[in-house]
Amino acid sequence: MKKIIIAFANHPQAPLQSVTEEDEGIYNTLNEALRGNYVVHRESFATVANINQAFSNYREDIAIFHYAGHAGEESLLFIDQAASGQGLAYLLKPSADAGNLRLVVLNGCSTGAQVDELLKIGVPAVIATSAAVNDRSARAFGTEFFKCVCVKGMSIRQAFETALAAAQLASAVPLGVDAPPSRDLNLPGKTPREPFWGLFFNTAAAVDQNPIPSEAPGPLPPFTPNAQLIKTLFTALIAAGNEPAIKLENSLKTEIIDNEENVIQMTIFSALPLPIASQLNTLFAPGSSGTEDLIRKPGFERLQQLGRIFHIASEFMGIIMISQLWELKIKEKVKDLPDDMMELLDNYFSLSIDARSVYDYSSLIRAIRKYIDTLDDVEYFVTELSTLRDDNPQNKPFGEACEFLHFIRSVTYTPTGKPRPKRVSDTEIPALCIRAEAMLCTVFEKLGFLHRYTLTSIQNICINKYRHETSTTFDHQVLKLMNSNDSKEMNFYLLAQHLDNSGVVLTKQLPSIHNAERRQYKGESLEFLNLSPLVVDINTFERFADQSRIAIFGQYEPATDSYVFRWVKNPDEARDYKPINVKRSFDRTTRVEQARHEAICQQLTAFKLFTQQALTSTP
Repeated sequence: MKKIIIAFANHPQAPLQSVTEEDEGIYNTLNEALRGNYVVHRESFATVANINQAFSNYREDIAIFHYAGHAGEESLLFIDQAASGQGLAYLLKPSADAGNLRLVVLNGCSTGAQVDELLKIGVPAVIATSAAVNDRSARAFGTEFFKCVCVKGMSIRQAFETALAAAQLASAVPLGVDAPPSRDLNLPGKTPREPFWGLFFNTAAAVDQNPIPSEAPGPLPPFTPNAQLIKTLFTALIAAGNEPAIKLENSLKTEIIDNEENVIQMTIFSALPLPIASQLNTLFAPGSSGTEDLIRKPGFERLQQLGRIFHIASEFMGIIMISQLWELKIKEKVKDLPDDMMELLDNYFSLSIDARSVYDYSSLIRAIRKYIDTLDDVEYFVTELSTLRDDNPQNKPFGEACEFLHFIRSVTYTPTGKPRPKRVSDTEIPALCIRAEAMLCTVFEKLGFLHRYTLTSIQNICINKYRHETSTTFDHQVLKLMNSNDSKEMNFYLLAQHLDNSGVVLTKQLPSIHNAERRQYKGESLEFLNLSPLVVDINTFERFADQSRIAIFGQYEPATDSYVFRWVKNPDEARDYKPINVKRSFDRTTRVEQARHEAICQQLTAFKLFTQQALTSTP
């Protein structure tokens, strides 16, 4: 079994907090990772003696050596004395000669001058610095790098770029995050170059692989596609009080139900918003397009769909949070959003479809939630979000699952017209499929509450008031969007207060049944959040539409002043994109469509202004 040595030049009597945090973060990540065939040797208080002993014990079995602490151009400053960089290269040579050494990380100040010697003795890849780095950014770099290679399975190059971005967040000094990576011989010159951290190698192959030692892939454990996920979703809905799921569970205890699996699946689909349900439907029942066998087997197509399900679910939750921010502004519950919120929204609005398709919505949700927590008398529209705080240790598996699935999405997303990405090896994909499904289960265990929110498309609102009555009723013609098929379930909400017209809204539960035969519900009011214009029903633009076609905002194209939307069933297929041109002209025969297009275009333009902090009052 290969060895990973992590050494930290920290003093036991006066430890540096940042080095201690990096030590604990990396050690915990290595020990908790589910992948790898290695043991960790940890030296929290590195001395020349204990490091010499470690190298002597392991000799040619060392796969990774990581050092953090004070350093100079030609030495590492252990807590008792300086250690020669040339001496370090000598100690690492047996492992390099044996072909076991994959990476050396020198996470200290100005270690770039030691790279030449390490590459000469055969170290495949070295991470070093070209200048002094601050403690916080060094800690962020080290912990994020090992999280990327251990938990997310990234290559050295991918992990380096991600860790560099994390370090930049902790530093006011530009670290050269945008510097283009080199695939050629990358050696430090006499003049240090940006970024402060450098990735040095002799061949590109050395850094385009994961450095964690692993065994050859063995036979996969028994695998029944979707069984674990279906069970998790059904159980989560029961725990969250979904009545159809509870009723079905009770029936299954006392009677045999034909097509039991299909009945359970339909119960799940009917409880979840259409964007999520439609992607689950693709995984469970992929149809006859030639991809059915591929999605059912643990291969790339299945891994891609698992990543897509997570992305759509997190995008849907992210849109809810953005919509609530806009609602707070429109209703003047907040006067001005802070600069960091406006920057977040502006960056989000400016994303291209490809960038949005791999966007980290977990970070967006976390940032908006943190801001809302500072406001008085403001609650999340989705109140259950208060149970998913990062500082709750019980939510740690949920957070780790989100990080892993975001990685899966990023390495499997294929832009239109581009070849399939090769960011994970074919031999690793089957095991990643099984793990990704387990991680998706961890996410959905926490999302059973979604059944309490009904996604609807408001098609029309009529005012009902007879002469002999003193009260007015607003009759809402509504399509319910809570299953995996384009909805045909037309309902009518009779409310004393009207909802927003011609929009996709999320409501909290349903009003009481008034007339079941006419599919009428009645109540005083209904708490709702309008998700337009980030989510729209394309078919509301058509004159005689009796179905929904839900689409999610993709990108704004300044050249044509157009907004592009993606159909939730095929969000990654360019043929299903829907452009809406703000300046589109209409003739007399399409006045209904014109009015509807104008309504959505006005909202889109207002939202664009909002992201630029130009919205000062209700449009």
